[in-house]
Amino acid sequence: MISDTHFHLKQLLEVSPESAEFIKENDFFGFCSCHTLEEVEFVENFIAQNPETEKKLEITFGIHPQAPDEKKLATLEKLVSEKRIAAVGEIGLDRFSVEFAATIELQKKLFAVQLEIAQNAKLPVTLHIRKAIPEIFEQIQELKKIEKVIFHSYSGTAAEAESILNHGVNAFFSFGNALLNGHKKALETVKILPENRILTETDAPYQPKKGESFSKPQDILMIAEKIAEIRSNLSKFPQKSL
Repeated sequence: MISDTHFHLKQLLEVSPESAEFIKENDFFGFCSCHTLEEVEFVENFIAQNPETEKKLEITFGIHPQAPDEKKLATLEKLVSEKRIAAVGEIGLDRFSVEFAATIELQKKLFAVQLEIAQNAKLPVTLHIRKAIPEIFEQIQELKKIEKVIFHSYSGTAAEAESILNHGVNAFFSFGNALLNGHKKALETVKILPENRILTETDAPYQPKKGESFSKPQDILMIAEKIAEIRSNLSKFPQKSL
């Protein structure tokens, strides 16, 4: 099965309409990340028009840390109560730029509220964390209460991933084209994680391979091959016990 833990269907089909056929024709499963009600309805309409994708696509919704908007909490609560989403996300914290760091206190507030909503609804969460791993450990007790915690496009260190697991968080770490682009921390983390904690994603159409303008679901095939290559060399890079 081709498993894409995190991608954006509406934005993907705007730049790569042929990806719809790839999804429909292959043994595919993916989580469609949405941040507006319009995006949620787009995915719902796509599934309605293509019933063969009903068991292939699930919807996630969350308030993105790069655009923290308290007004969207009402939308999240509505979608949760109507059981229209399979997970809360992507949510999290982002200090990557001066602009994003300027809203960190609001990000923290919305992150905490969304974790509580996910916990009460017994839903998994998908996390977007950039330059903010220390703040994650401030929420470690709350994260332990979440059914499943998926670190989308994980960019922390291998040691930090180990520590998150050792703290008792039911965490999974998702990797995409960063591996194909030679991202050192991603490569090292894939080496040491237990196999059942590694997920694949494209973040399509974002985070493309070097030399390309966008990513697409088909990239999962190369991403999975890269992970298999890394894991096959574990005799050179012994896996640590977690």
